Amino acid sequence: MVTSNRPILVPYDYTERSDYAVKYAVQLAKIIESDIVMLHIIDTISKEAEELQRLEKTAETIINKYGVSIECKIRHGDVSKVIKAVATSIEAFIVIMKTQPPRGTEKILRSRSIRVMMGSKIPFLVVQEAPKRLAIRNIVFPIDFRKENKEKLIWISILSKYYTSKIHLFKPKVNDYRVRNNLEFAKRFLEGKSLSYEIITGENKLSSADEAINYANETDAQLIIIMLSKNVSWFSSLIGISEQKYISNKHKIPVMVLNPKAELHKYEGFN
Repeated sequence: MVTSNRPILVPYDYTERSDYAVKYAVQLAKIIESDIVMLHIIDTISKEAEELQRLEKTAETIINKYGVSIECKIRHGDVSKVIKAVATSIEAFIVIMKTQPPRGTEKILRSRSIRVMMGSKIPFLVVQEAPKRLAIRNIVFPIDFRKENKEKLIWISILSKYYTSKIHLFKPKVNDYRVRNNLEFAKRFLEGKSLSYEIITGENKLSSADEAINYANETDAQLIIIMLSKNVSWFSSLIGISEQKYISNKHKIPVMVLNPKAELHKYEGFN
């Protein structure tokens, strides 16, 4: 069960973008009345005491400025494995993490952000700049053919406890019964929760992801919510998977990233 007192995990590396993640965490922590866990990952375990002292000093500045509760953790190991392991062990509500466009071989071997998030049971919020406002008034919800859209709707419901948002159901211009079924299910779900929504159909002039991102920018969306593919192949990474387009979108809109769960196949309406 998701509860508001579960902590918010922020992987932190002293960069400007990780400071942005902290600012998002501070905002959310105050809204859901939760603590923040700042995690710094080190290359060599011999520096653990030194790095913990440095992290605690940074956290103290944030605590004094914003009045939030922060716990500091230092871990050694592979970044993607450590973040997921810590998120699971502390039963994090969400992981708020910086992201940036993939560089060099990351374009072929998947970006670090996607490698970190793949397979996680905890949702991620990836950010590229500091929050512009406190409220989340507009959320873009791309509709596709996959069965796992249900998980995104569950998180829309959770977010609705804390924010009054309009949900923009963005569907591609395709004649696919799976997309139609998912759209109808989403409509019934949102209506059942008395949540405001709008349906938008792409024009098929760009990729579905590009059109959804441009629409999110035009409508001043504060969040895009997406689902990672179960299997991200070397080839799809090479040509540019849609998830990467969302995560490192040029408008720097925050993106909530979820992973599909096997049991979601059982839900009626996503067949």
